[in-house]
Amino acid sequence: MFPIIHWNLISLELLITVTLVGLIVLDILLPPETGKDWTGLISFTALLIMIGFWSTQRNLSGETMGGMFIMDSLAWFFKGFFLLAMVFVFPMTRQFLKSLPKWRNEFYFLLWLALLGMCLVASSGDFLMLFISIEILTISLYVMTAYLKSDHHSLEAGMKYLILGALASGFLLYGISFLYGVTHSTGFAVIQGYAATHAMNPTILFGLVLIFAAIGFKIASVPFHLWVPDVYQGAPTPVTALLSVGSKAAGFVILIRLFFGVFASWHPQWSSVFAPLAALTMCYGNLGALFQTNIKRLFGYSSIGHAGYLLMGAAAGSILGASAINFYLLGYLFTNLAAFLVIVLFFVTNKSDEINDYAGLATRSPLLAGVLLLALVSLAGVPPLVGFFGKFTLLMATVQSGLLWLALIAAVNVIISLYYYLIVVKRLYVDPPRVNSPIPISSSMRFILWMAVAGIVGIGIIQGPFLEAAMTAAKGMCFLP
Repeated sequence: MFPIIHWNLISLELLITVTLVGLIVLDILLPPETGKDWTGLISFTALLIMIGFWSTQRNLSGETMGGMFIMDSLAWFFKGFFLLAMVFVFPMTRQFLKSLPKWRNEFYFLLWLALLGMCLVASSGDFLMLFISIEILTISLYVMTAYLKSDHHSLEAGMKYLILGALASGFLLYGISFLYGVTHSTGFAVIQGYAATHAMNPTILFGLVLIFAAIGFKIASVPFHLWVPDVYQGAPTPVTALLSVGSKAAGFVILIRLFFGVFASWHPQWSSVFAPLAALTMCYGNLGALFQTNIKRLFGYSSIGHAGYLLMGAAAGSILGASAINFYLLGYLFTNLAAFLVIVLFFVTNKSDEINDYAGLATRSPLLAGVLLLALVSLAGVPPLVGFFGKFTLLMATVQSGLLWLALIAAVNVIISLYYYLIVVKRLYVDPPRVNSPIPISSSMRFILWMAVAGIVGIGIIQGPFLEAAMTAAKGMCFLP
């Protein structure tokens, strides 16, 4: 007997799919030279409608497709996260694609496909569904990373990301096969039941190591980080932004659902692995960023460092740790995407991502320099911005779990990160400009920039509702023991 599908649970994913198909049909029907970026405008409008629809699903919960698809507070929180990220990525893409003579619409289709994959990842309740969801997301990212066919950096980035991503997919499948061999199921609920009544054996341990290797690739954790600097530098900037926020968050929602829920009974074993990995990842990312001259490459190493901070919440292994991860990612969304909005606008005018070319940006565009300054100091953890409170919640969860040594290492890394972020700030405000021409900013992009600033400052000042939402998402997830 086939399982009954509850269409209301998968309604958001269906809406995304219908929008994607509709845009493809519209692209076929419209003449090739319409003079306007209709696909971008329709995509952004549809995205705003979906956010309104998502807000009505707050109390929606349950499972369908035989337990393969679940809807709970964690899934709802991260679907909103992914939709909000696209609110910044779509205008960023529209601005970036102005420099491309053709192949614009296909890029939007790939963004919608990536959004579908991320939402499916958030609702996966079975390893088979999880694998399919990850592949939908990752394949679209492969294509977008190598999208600039005439740029050898983009092609190199796409090739590296493809090879290492395929290897990570192989690790995931191999790890799932070990779990299936022991538990005779790929369903999260069945595997959780097995974990609650059995000790971890070598076969399970080997399977979990392989699964975490695949997750580590998504979140850019040491030692699965080697692709990050080259891919961040070579990929189109909107793709780099999506990788740094969307793909990383997708990896952490998997980590939370598996290691805080399904495998929670084996917490002492996996926590002892996450703590040293967090320390290594923080140190590698922040020390590597000290020597970078390309701003996208610097953010690549910075992304590795922030993955280390987030792994502290995983090492804590508590509800507070999971909540801290959720809250930190929310703040990271606004700060990182604010920075990449500035990078896109600067690149469109100057055709450069070198940090030295940002000299005197405060003279050429006070708004861009101010937004980038706020983003950088928030990423460094300066109060009262959202980055400070994100780090504070992670440190609090770490200390409460008895990992004081890890909290001390994190504090040292915060100081290191402040140094290389301030180097960029010096370029913006102290060094004389190499070019005196102003940087044009459209009214729509100004609005998006101010939205990012509102998130950085607003969530930092008024943390309560956002911390509560992060806590609710962690406490209400399925498979929580």
